Amino acid sequence: MFSPFYIPSKLLFSIGFLVLFTNPALAKLSIEEINSVARQTTVLIAPGLTDEFVTELEANRNNPLAKQSNPDGIWNPGSGVIIGRESDTYYVLTVSHNFKQRYLESNVPHGIRTSDGAVHLVVDVDDGRNCPLQANLTIKQLIRLGCYSLNIPGRVAGTDLAIVSFQSNKDYAIASLGDLQQTSIGDRVYISGWPDPEKEKDPNTGKCRGKVTQRKRRLAWTTITRTIATDHSENGYSLFYLDVTSPGMSGGPVFDRDGFVVGIHGRGSADKGNIVRKNCSYDPKLVNNLLLASRNLESRDFGQITQAAVSYTTPTLHNQFSSGQNASSILETWNQLGLKLLFNFDPPSRDLIDSALTNIVFSPDNLPRSSQDGALEFSPEDDFVGKVDLDTPQDVIDDIYNLYIQLVKKLAEIKDETQTIEESNQNRLEELRELIEQIRP
Repeated sequence: MFSPFYIPSKLLFSIGFLVLFTNPALAKLSIEEINSVARQTTVLIAPGLTDEFVTELEANRNNPLAKQSNPDGIWNPGSGVIIGRESDTYYVLTVSHNFKQRYLESNVPHGIRTSDGAVHLVVDVDDGRNCPLQANLTIKQLIRLGCYSLNIPGRVAGTDLAIVSFQSNKDYAIASLGDLQQTSIGDRVYISGWPDPEKEKDPNTGKCRGKVTQRKRRLAWTTITRTIATDHSENGYSLFYLDVTSPGMSGGPVFDRDGFVVGIHGRGSADKGNIVRKNCSYDPKLVNNLLLASRNLESRDFGQITQAAVSYTTPTLHNQFSSGQNASSILETWNQLGLKLLFNFDPPSRDLIDSALTNIVFSPDNLPRSSQDGALEFSPEDDFVGKVDLDTPQDVIDDIYNLYIQLVKKLAEIKDETQTIEESNQNRLEELRELIEQIRP
């Protein structure tokens, strides 16, 4: 696939981009080809469902997002992308708000679900740095550049990025890191992630769905509307695009048309226009106010949208558009911290693309909408915004709750086996000591 290698941290940024710029990129990839890369590299991340967790979930089942004490819900699976490997250790790039401080302090085990359906345990998830972050950054199973807690203003402090690692002797695809500077306003980007249907209303009933066990990975495509300098951003979000994302997709990769990861998605717009009506996380009183402020986003003239975006302040950009972290900023950050992490700068190979290439079937629910009356005016390939929820086995989780309940049970079994082995070893040690005493003159 590609040859993994280590680079001294001081050389990582300069040499890495030299490799990126000199490697010939493939022709612009199709939606199906991008989806093949995304399918193999996008992961789902969630805390394990302990008995206490399940009890709390059921108590909040009617509307888990309406609780003032927990406005973002009780259980929030997120997304990530595999960006590196060292031997049997894989590194997943995601957002720090996928790891709530509350669960880190309790050391709740997390699971990373890969494209083959396997869920990989992350046991030592607590980095001991609290929130806001304290102590020096060290290489652990979870490396956070920011943190999430209900006890701090805005809930997110610092750069909303994290790298989490897992162990496996299997071969998983590694996503290619790109350079946002090679893109332009108006370019198409693709976002891959695992949306949470419980955070949206049922379009048929207009009510929150309640418990939904099935999950489907989503591939959305949209258009870059603005980029800003990272040091002028909120929590590192400097890449902006038209809003086609949903809760649960945070941490998922943002691909350019060559299949490079140029960003990490992390924020939907605060002002989703008509989309906001579907979202269960908004107070109905707030929805009406948001709709009044969002009518310019309903314009079919993309040129007017991008022209207006040039003059927007950072808060306005976050109100109007979804946003992600700039991949270039990610590399600069790791370089400054002196972390020796493995990145892949080669374009996706033909073998990688072909290995999971399938046709995308656009059902009526998946077709992009290009006008206010909902009529389809362009083919999905030509429309500048759209999304599709995938039905292939790699892209479907039949019962996410059972999957993460079993994760906790598996961990308990491992602990029991470990304890049994330790007790057996202790007994043998005692027997050996007794034998030594017996033969001692």
